[in-house]
Amino acid sequence: MDDPALNRFEEFLDRVIGASKLELEGGKLSKAFLNESQRSKLVLDDFFKAFEPRWNLWKRKKGSHMISPFIDEQGPYIFKIWLTFVFPFAYKRLVIDAEKGGSLVDAQGKVGYAYTPAERYLMKSVCDKHQVDVPEREVARILITNAIKTLDPAISKVLENKYRLFIDKIDFFEKDRALAIKVAWVGRIG
Repeated sequence: MDDPALNRFEEFLDRVIGASKLELEGGKLSKAFLNESQRSKLVLDDFFKAFEPRWNLWKRKKGSHMISPFIDEQGPYIFKIWLTFVFPFAYKRLVIDAEKGGSLVDAQGKVGYAYTPAERYLMKSVCDKHQVDVPEREVARILITNAIKTLDPAISKVLENKYRLFIDKIDFFEKDRALAIKVAWVGRIG
């Protein structure tokens, strides 16, 4: 394959599916995604360098208790950087929104992603290679939702508070041989 983005996506699939077989038992899946998120110290350091100054400026101007408005303002960018630099999702095919939740520390939003026919082929191919018999939509869901949830430790470090992201709802759409997924998420302290 000559496409660097597809090569990166395939390597990610191979590491995560190879290590976990997409199984929850014994924390295999969580560990595989956590390992993937911590694979490059340089990328993680760049992520923190991009967001810690933003949070520090926000804290000085508005206070550290104003987490929800910060996520409302910075959330789309935080998610896009996480999902495209730490993970191999394509920047142009990610649609992200974030907004304040019901309190000053809650937030909510959506992440949308369209898997191309080539990415769909790679998901099937890598699952076959590792003898993983999981339906395509389930693989697509596992990939994006676990990548989102691995943001917890990083965002907690930036916000200097334990912050957790929860998956609220998932919808799938097929269009022009692409498989699109829309994931609603909720974030809160704790």
